[in-house]
Amino acid sequence: MIWYKFHLGDYITHTTHLSDAEDLAYRRLLDLYYMSEKLIPKDINWVARKIGLDADIVEAVLADFFELRDDGYFNKRCDAEITKYNKQVAVNREIGKRGGRPKNPV
Repeated sequence: MIWYKFHLGDYITHTTHLSDAEDLAYRRLLDLYYMSEKLIPKDINWVARKIGLDADIVEAVLADFFELRDDGYFNKRCDAEITKYNKQVAVNREIGKRGGRPKNPV
């Protein structure tokens, strides 16, 4: 994904308990998830290095907001947004194949 909607109300509601470093970790983890469109890898040290923060902070945020699965850390909201985004991309692709949106008559 090259962009995602940021739901400020949801974010603030769910993150007021975080320290500044944890808040930054969460935002960077979201960015990593959306950019790759894949689960966050299980290797916490690699993830910490990738987002430029300490492993203990990353581990705490992952435990708070992500579900550990066999293939990595899953986030339900991220997956739902990625699915919605990809559906819109498919619709836009079909519109493009048909010549794009109709032109406005001048």
